[in-house]
Amino acid sequence: MNPLRYGRIPYVNVAPVETAFDRGAVTRAVEVVRGVPTALNAALAAGEIDVAAISAAHYLRHRDRFVPLGDLCIAADGPVRSVVFASPVAPEAVGEISIAVTRDSASGRALLETILRRYPHAQPSYDVVDDALAQARAHRPTLLIGDDALSARAELPPEQVFDLGEAWRGWTGLPFVFGLWCVRRDLLASRPDDVEALRAALTEARAWGAVNRETVIDAAFVQRPFSRELYDDYFTCLSYTLGDRARRGLEHFAELLPPEEALRVAG
Repeated sequence: MNPLRYGRIPYVNVAPVETAFDRGAVTRAVEVVRGVPTALNAALAAGEIDVAAISAAHYLRHRDRFVPLGDLCIAADGPVRSVVFASPVAPEAVGEISIAVTRDSASGRALLETILRRYPHAQPSYDVVDDALAQARAHRPTLLIGDDALSARAELPPEQVFDLGEAWRGWTGLPFVFGLWCVRRDLLASRPDDVEALRAALTEARAWGAVNRETVIDAAFVQRPFSRELYDDYFTCLSYTLGDRARRGLEHFAELLPPEEALRVAG
């Protein structure tokens, strides 16, 4: 039987889970397929991969098709560092402007839309761009995720970088779940033992990453040479376990989540 096809995000935010596999501390019998979150969302929906860390918004919109893999997630109870709205205009002052958004994110886009809906005068449109970081560097209001968001934090004035995890926590008092490891329901039904073996391996890898923080930081630094202090702070902000409060945050987001067609895209 062919190995499971496993979707892996190329960002450093998964280093606390993936480094154990890269270093050979934990093994898994899978075919690894790399892609940005939106690409993995689409591949899982199309049946081109079997398991992946996908956007929470995509999971919530398709719960009939996907099942969370244990309690594995990417969440933040406050600042997340790597999902930001970079803008010379504060969120509460956004009017009818065009916001550049990365094509790589589903949860980040939905979260920004949800937060801006709080403000009665915010009527932005969204322009999907290939190089969101370049737009932010040009001081255009921009949504950035992943490594580009970390770059923006290092380069742009702090007063122009709004952390969406922090904004969500300030509004709701709850953590925000950005992504979950999920499996297709049909695959789980046909290959439950293989899925369980992968879940156990990922759980073991998460535990290894928590104990071997310095090795995880080494791996992240090789991928993107930010400071070790930045990575130590970053991995402290993130949580990879879907606890009770994170589940409440996820369900609250489900109640507020705009439909995909509600995301107004310019052009």
